[in-house]
Amino acid sequence: MALERLVFIRDGTIRGVPLEDHAGTGDLSDCYKLYFDPVPTRKPRYRLVYRYTPNEVQAVALEAVSVGEREGLAVYLQAAKRLGRDTH
Repeated sequence: MALERLVFIRDGTIRGVPLEDHAGTGDLSDCYKLYFDPVPTRKPRYRLVYRYTPNEVQAVALEAVSVGEREGLAVYLQAAKRLGRDTH
């Protein structure tokens, strides 16, 4: 499901919301968030944090940084940790 969302993002079909630098989650200002759920009629239960990164083949690549349940800040904290960011 998250991989499918990344394909839609890459193709420009959907777009996430830009993140910022917050005291509780660290600086994720180069990342975006997108909520989703496998069941389209439900309130989205999952959160995907992703960013665009340069690579050698194309001008930009799409990188999934963290994905998980939407409840709480766990996905943001995991993203900050994976990116080596201070969570203040």
